[in-house]
Amino acid sequence: MATYNTFLVMDCRSRRPLLVTSSARKAVRALETGRRVEIWSENELERTVYAKARQDMREYTEAERQYIRAKQERATAARQRRRDRAG
Repeated sequence: MATYNTFLVMDCRSRRPLLVTSSARKAVRALETGRRVEIWSENELERTVYAKARQDMREYTEAERQYIRAKQERATAARQRRRDRAG
């Protein structure tokens, strides 16, 4: 069971899934009129966001940006430690 958010981009008319991803930013890019994003967390539907309410995705995209920023900082610190050890 996934403990992270899963974003499911659906076509509202045909009710077919178009994209399944764990990236909020990728889901927002796919969001347009006639599509919706279902946000699933731990196999439960948490929220549904439609194109007109795109701002509801802001908290998820901001959390993803913060995660990526922290991940890059950890990688930079690890590279610096490796350089210091080698030099």
